[in-house]
Amino acid sequence: MKIDKIKIQNFKTFGNEPISFSFNNLTALIGENSVGKSNILEALDLFFNFSKTKISLKSFHHDHYSKPIVIELKFNDLNADELLVFKSHLDNDQNLTITQYIEAISKDEEIPIEKANEDEIDFTEAKHGTKIQPIEEFAWTLLDDKLPAKKNLTAWWKSELKIGDFEFKSLFDTTDEPTQEIFQEKLKELNENHSEIIPKERIVGDEKMLGWKSKLKANLPKYFYIPAIKNLSEDLKVTKTSTLGELINWISNSVSKEIKEEFKSKSEILIGELLSKIDIDEDGNSKIGIINKSLNDNIGFDIGCSLELKFGSPEIQDIVFPQPKVFANDGYNSELTEKGHGIQRLALFSLLRTYNTFDFGKKAIERNIIIGIEEPEIYLHPPLKRATYSLLRNISKGKDQVVYTTHDSLFISVDHFDEIRLFRKSEEATPITSVYELSVEQIIEYYKSTFGITINEFSIRHRFHHLIDETKNEGFFAKKIIIIEGETEKYALPIYFKANGYDIDTNRTALICAGSVDTISYLLLLFNEFRIPCYVVFDGDKPLTDVNDLQGDHRKNAVNKSKRNKEILGLLGHKTTEDLFFFPETTIEHNFSVWSQNFEEEFHKKLKNYDTLKSEAKELYSNDSKPLTARFISERLSQKPELIDNRINEIIDKLKNLKWTKSIIDTKV
Repeated sequence: MKIDKIKIQNFKTFGNEPISFSFNNLTALIGENSVGKSNILEALDLFFNFSKTKISLKSFHHDHYSKPIVIELKFNDLNADELLVFKSHLDNDQNLTITQYIEAISKDEEIPIEKANEDEIDFTEAKHGTKIQPIEEFAWTLLDDKLPAKKNLTAWWKSELKIGDFEFKSLFDTTDEPTQEIFQEKLKELNENHSEIIPKERIVGDEKMLGWKSKLKANLPKYFYIPAIKNLSEDLKVTKTSTLGELINWISNSVSKEIKEEFKSKSEILIGELLSKIDIDEDGNSKIGIINKSLNDNIGFDIGCSLELKFGSPEIQDIVFPQPKVFANDGYNSELTEKGHGIQRLALFSLLRTYNTFDFGKKAIERNIIIGIEEPEIYLHPPLKRATYSLLRNISKGKDQVVYTTHDSLFISVDHFDEIRLFRKSEEATPITSVYELSVEQIIEYYKSTFGITINEFSIRHRFHHLIDETKNEGFFAKKIIIIEGETEKYALPIYFKANGYDIDTNRTALICAGSVDTISYLLLLFNEFRIPCYVVFDGDKPLTDVNDLQGDHRKNAVNKSKRNKEILGLLGHKTTEDLFFFPETTIEHNFSVWSQNFEEEFHKKLKNYDTLKSEAKELYSNDSKPLTARFISERLSQKPELIDNRINEIIDKLKNLKWTKSIIDTKV
């Protein structure tokens, strides 16, 4: 069973307008600080592991505790056992939806919640859902876990027990009133073979009405929340409900009955001998006897019985399995809690996965786990970050599910864009948090409707994986993005911008190098659909000769570049011509700049001392690399900002005013 969708309302950063988004097997929550990413992980913890200690008035959006917190989860991918358990609660697509309501109530019924002090307020929770059940007239057809009550069975049997033309009594061998067990058996047969003829209704209610409290506790996935700062020692305690405790209990429970009995008899003899030696004090009196006498004397009157202190027999798990500790050997073998936090968190992943590997005899059905991790990148060096991201991906490829927050570009992947959920706050006085996502299906439909091209998921991922490497991931964490064509612009533009007062880092602007003009459209489409404002800088590549004189490959190349120019400007919302050749003149617009030929021609080759600067750059770098030459020239000009082309200031003005306007894929947005 996996989480398919979540909807949250009135919880911390999420207000009265519900926020909702879908889940993948691996889901990355990204966005700036204080936009609510961690609140999603906390909401899941409240849903799966509710405790009043996790709730306060601050949990309610802007302290509006007169309204409930609403956390709704829709589950899909139920296995055969889960489908059977939740059969009457599923929708037509075999999905299960459960809504949790957390309310603040006054401890004193006479004091309205609005007037109650904080210490006079308590919290309650209930999980609501739907159930399909027979209408009241056919209540006798309801198949429950419990046997029908005897008096109900007697009353039912006196009636015809017909559903239309079908006679339920025809399933029995006799007309005599059956036992509760036989009636239940025939009800099961009726529901398995003739369920469609039973008139039903869908009811909505909480655990009490739906009768599923035990179902939820025993059959929902287990959720483990790993916050950014976590005391691992708590997870390594051995209790009945702890992860490590269940592992140890599983070992101890596997000891045979004969061994336990033999251990008990021998240990009783041993304990008796030891007590007889250590119980006598210096005066030859029994220490236990003295304590027992004191216990009775200190009562002060006859209570009709005597008190006696006795030592029980030790259990095998108390002796053979003492408090376990997890050690880590990195050249120095010591307890795991003494190692770095990064190693501790990785070990915790292993502990959780190990826990879910074993059946402890408590699982009614096979259950998967869901791991919520806050910033898995903290405490890790880059190689370990990559390895941890791969680990999370591998976990999610199995039956388990992983959701995490991150600020690190090594923990997302452009070719897995559909796993990203981007959180953004509006810039209003009372900001609203929104979550954006992009599905594979949306991309497929876009290419089909726009270009008449039919592509599949593999084709999309392959295309993004090879055209867009991990250096492009930074764009998802930026406030604005400048998409450029190549290394020349990458080396020169930041220097020009900074010299003219616009630092791309402090303005949280990512400079994303497409590597080729042909790749720009893919990046623009992707980032724009996540509502990230994009400014595109590219070369129009106008041929030096008249296009009508071009022949062969030169003509074909010009046609392809024209199509590319039209595509980029079309995506940016600008009109183009239907001419075969389309090479725009140098233009600076609110969301793009295009150079008639190329960047170097516009900004550097027109300099009077260009040849001298290029020669100096070649001497310095021992090569005539265009990107290095561009950096050299831009650094030299930035020493005298008045020499920098004024069009840089024009672009800076456009960047400062750059806003996201509309979706490319969804024309309604």
